[in-house]
Amino acid sequence: MAEDMSENIETKSDFKDKAEEFKAKAEARTEANKEKWDETYNKGKDVAGKVGENLSKTIDDTIIAMKAMQKNFDDKYQSYKETSATNKISVDLAETKDFYYLQAYLAGVAKEDISIEATDSSISINAELKNILCSIEEDEENPANLIITGVKTGVAERTIKLGAEIVKEEISAKQDNGILFITIPKKEIPTTKIDIE
Repeated sequence: MAEDMSENIETKSDFKDKAEEFKAKAEARTEANKEKWDETYNKGKDVAGKVGENLSKTIDDTIIAMKAMQKNFDDKYQSYKETSATNKISVDLAETKDFYYLQAYLAGVAKEDISIEATDSSISINAELKNILCSIEEDEENPANLIITGVKTGVAERTIKLGAEIVKEEISAKQDNGILFITIPKKEIPTTKIDIE
């Protein structure tokens, strides 16, 4: 019986040692799992922060792009309205690095009836538009009556604001087949190199 008790005590002692060993391993695993969880949590937090920053930047970029599109649309719509008005001259404007090119549609207008004026950053065209009655010889016995009219008459004008300063003295214009073509040189703006201290 003393033997059984001695064996029982050893078994209890072994069990206690094993329980403590198991507890220590469980605590170590729990601590390792906690460290892994903290690391994963912090990585997730960093990723979420970067996604938030990128999303915010993307939204800002989208808003800027939408504002630019709206301005472009507004400019084109304003240009369309001006062209549609009865006293506005239809034009095309193109540019290169050194020049603006302006083409105005003035069918049937003599060059004597066209005037062009320029400021440092704009150009204006004025034209006297005449209908068929100006080309017909009539007298009191044989008066002319206008039956159909589809031609603009009166003074037509158009002022185009340019994005860069221009060299007014070097502007050239020519007229051919009802199209006025104007070449407008841009002013060369010298650049200055800035030294960094």
